[in-house]
Amino acid sequence: MLIDSREHGGRGRERRRGVWSPYRRPTHARGRARPRRPAAVGCSLALAVVSSLTVSWTGSAGAAPSSAQAPTAFTGRVVSPTFSYDFATALGGVYSFGGAGWYGNERWRHLAAPIVGMAVTPDGRGYWLVGANGSVFSLGDAIWYGSLSRDVLGPGQQIVAMSATPDGRGYWLINQSGAVIPFGDAPSIAGGQPLPETDLATPIVAAAITPDEHGAWLTDTAGHVYTVGTAVWFGSLAGHHLWHPITAIAAIPSGRGYWLTDSAGDVWDFGGALGGSPGPKGLTAPVVGMIPAQNRYGYWSATATGSVIDGGDAESRGSTATSGVVAIAAAPQVDPPPLPSGSIGYDINWPQCASNGSAKAGTLPGPPGDAAGTTAYSVAVVGVDGWAVGDVNTCLAAEVAWAKHATYPSGSHESGTPPYDLYMFLNSPSSDSTIDQKGPAGTCADYSGFTWQKCLTYNYGYNAAIAAVQYADSEGAHSNLWWLDIENDICAPGMWNDASNGEWWSCDLSLNAVTIQGALDALRSLDITAGVYCTAVQWQGITNRYMPTGGAPLLWIAGAIWTSPPFPSSYGYVGPGADSKYCTDSAYRFAGGTPLLLQETPGGGNNYPYDPDLAC
Repeated sequence: MLIDSREHGGRGRERRRGVWSPYRRPTHARGRARPRRPAAVGCSLALAVVSSLTVSWTGSAGAAPSSAQAPTAFTGRVVSPTFSYDFATALGGVYSFGGAGWYGNERWRHLAAPIVGMAVTPDGRGYWLVGANGSVFSLGDAIWYGSLSRDVLGPGQQIVAMSATPDGRGYWLINQSGAVIPFGDAPSIAGGQPLPETDLATPIVAAAITPDEHGAWLTDTAGHVYTVGTAVWFGSLAGHHLWHPITAIAAIPSGRGYWLTDSAGDVWDFGGALGGSPGPKGLTAPVVGMIPAQNRYGYWSATATGSVIDGGDAESRGSTATSGVVAIAAAPQVDPPPLPSGSIGYDINWPQCASNGSAKAGTLPGPPGDAAGTTAYSVAVVGVDGWAVGDVNTCLAAEVAWAKHATYPSGSHESGTPPYDLYMFLNSPSSDSTIDQKGPAGTCADYSGFTWQKCLTYNYGYNAAIAAVQYADSEGAHSNLWWLDIENDICAPGMWNDASNGEWWSCDLSLNAVTIQGALDALRSLDITAGVYCTAVQWQGITNRYMPTGGAPLLWIAGAIWTSPPFPSSYGYVGPGADSKYCTDSAYRFAGGTPLLLQETPGGGNNYPYDPDLAC
């Protein structure tokens, strides 16, 4: 392993219908009584309590883009159809509930402006945060498509909300003047222009995007509803005397109605939306956000202190007691990782064979061999090959037998044997490679120039992965998760590798990306989940921060801090908590992926004979 956007789309004034009686408590636009009061506000401690926060707005703007390559297409394989939600706080904290995935936060960053909005990726394995100044931060498999510069935002303007496209390849930022500004593949809505000043009663505070992605509903604190693009107007609170300011709007999934809520939790429904109701009694903090619960009958509202109001037929997914909550975002429930966080183990390959070329394994870590200084393991990863295509791990079957002795951590609710993973090395083709001439990219002799080179490199990566899986199958080694070992960014000039000098990759980084893409596509063609083993630095040095297509890969991050466990306690290393930053900090991620494993790569400093691993 590792050694070292915009067409004008019908923006119009708020439309009004009739005159309503003075406001006391919410009543339906058509005069029907509200069906029911929301469930009681939940206040259970679902996550760590954050209190006595001091806000200091100094420091950096949005995170830099990770690639100029084509964005990832989300496969959604791990997503349950049931939705839940995440909270974001002004300081960049993130809280996840009801099976929604958590992929870190920005509380470590000295933000230049408070966070005001949040959106979750379609597969539930990432999210974006946006600051009032237009800075966008991406976490998990969320891809950064840009932030809003101050000169574009305009003097005195602030962002108030964000929304992501259904495919996760773009998002909109909405400012207080009603401009809906697209990024990535998000379609332009009304040219991204603000509402005319003559139409805008008070600043916009919230927005909802139409299902066709070409319209938006905007609302201000007075309850006016403005439609832009293809959005259809279903009513508003214009002319009402409101006792509390409107803070949020949420559209039903069909786009044929919406709810408005005020800071006291009172909810009005319009169009096909149902379930509006007076707010709960005794609310101690203002409502700051609202989302639909998958149908026209239910919704969730969040307060500034992390409480949740369940409206209509929605059921709470949990809440927290914290401060500074500014947004709630719908999130699909994500299947739990295959191993509990903090599970430890090892990865092995041909160096652990009894001898070079032997079919027998040598001394292996943990039970049943109980090599000195090792312990029971839950993580087990076995390599199927050496540095080059055809250079197979001759003791693969014996090492897989070792992997099958893994056990879940003590105290885990899981039982039985956890799944083991397989990995393969990948590199650029050599000038005498024979598996690159034909493949999914075609017969390369039919092409010339750069097209010929891309044909060879794609076929090489694809066919190399297929060959590795076939060899593993022949040895009785089967895994639903395969890792591509991408390492050693010392490159060879031209398009070929130079193994004699330890230069396994080409200095043409675009061709390296094509090779990796071919291998990823091959694994997925076999319905195998694909992951990448690397570091952010080496990924940049080998691929120029390439973002693979076809789905964000899982990540196995190398170079983590040495801890005990999994290293023996006699080594005197710090506890495994020191590695948590590799799982949560965006600085260590690459390829748009989500960390699943960490490797504490031994080096010359301790002469430990095995590669220890931890689960995020």
